[in-house]
Amino acid sequence: MERVRLAAKRALRRIARNAPGQRNLRREIAGKERLRWWLIYGSTRSGTTYISELAKSCASLWIGDWRLGSILAGIEEYREVSALPNHDHIEFDYPRLLRDLSRNILDTAYPGDGRQLDFVYKQAVLRPKEHRCLVAMWGPPERVIFCLREPSGFIASARIKFPRRSVEHLQQQYVNSLEQYLQIGGDIIEYVPDLSLADYQAFLAPLDFSGVELPEFRYTGEQDDANTSEAMWQVYRKIRALAQEGAAPG
Repeated sequence: MERVRLAAKRALRRIARNAPGQRNLRREIAGKERLRWWLIYGSTRSGTTYISELAKSCASLWIGDWRLGSILAGIEEYREVSALPNHDHIEFDYPRLLRDLSRNILDTAYPGDGRQLDFVYKQAVLRPKEHRCLVAMWGPPERVIFCLREPSGFIASARIKFPRRSVEHLQQQYVNSLEQYLQIGGDIIEYVPDLSLADYQAFLAPLDFSGVELPEFRYTGEQDDANTSEAMWQVYRKIRALAQEGAAPG
């Protein structure tokens, strides 16, 4: 039943993407030198989907977890290599590659529900090289949001969502995801039980949600201290301390 629901949802998105006016809108956005865009990232199971649902209600276009990391990181690695000394024989058109990739993403992105932003890009477990490639395409995002969740709640939720992955893999993925924040930075929001829709709306200011029907926030999850590691708690405390200080590395 869930598979049918998701297939129907994807079909509706394709119909909306081809609606009158969408082609001109996408062409207009693609023609901008710098996009008005927001970046949302964090570990899996940390509320990235919910907050991107809110943000996309104020954006023309959006995507979520398209897993473009291998492509984006590969492009950034190529740029780094081609910029090395003794590589001036390489005449590959790197700016054209970025333009073509940008146009592909914007042409196929989901339609949003507003016009306050051009684009919202949401990707859990974002790597720094992916981030640098996105910035090369669209300029720095107007806002970067990092979603944080404490280790016990994360591991309990992740073990249900990803039953084939070992606990050790999930633990390391969590540590890696949080360590990326030290290079990418951004505003931190922590996924905790006492959050409310009003809290999210305040955090997402200056986006104006007047007249927009928004999904209510509902915290889900249990605790699983037994399957956390000390490394998870160490990096969590480090990032949480930065959030409390209002620091934003990157």
